[in-house]
Amino acid sequence: MAELPDDLADAVNSQARARIEMNIREYAKYLTPEAIDSLRASFPGIPPRVSEYSLGEVADSGGQYEVSIRYSNRAEAFVVRSKWKKRDGAWMVVHAERLWAEGDRRPGPVSRFAGRVLGFFARLRR
Repeated sequence: MAELPDDLADAVNSQARARIEMNIREYAKYLTPEAIDSLRASFPGIPPRVSEYSLGEVADSGGQYEVSIRYSNRAEAFVVRSKWKKRDGAWMVVHAERLWAEGDRRPGPVSRFAGRVLGFFARLRR
């Protein structure tokens, strides 16, 4: 398992804390448009509220880091794997996806619709 550079560790932890705090603006500031698309495609709907996170596997592939973060609340847990790369001197997520286990309950139609609406507004911010 690779170790994260300090500035990347700060960015990863800042984004994960923003996810827990439901601070969408802070969470999204690390996402490229491609990352928004890949995350939305792998996690249709509104992600559940979470109360904690822990860093999982980290892999370094020549300046691009793949980081797995396990988010959880009392009822469920899930993992988001993201690829981080420096762009214009700042660490950004260039790809992100929720990892689904067999038998995981998927979001329903209302949640998927709400997720599309939120994705639309996140893209307007850029």
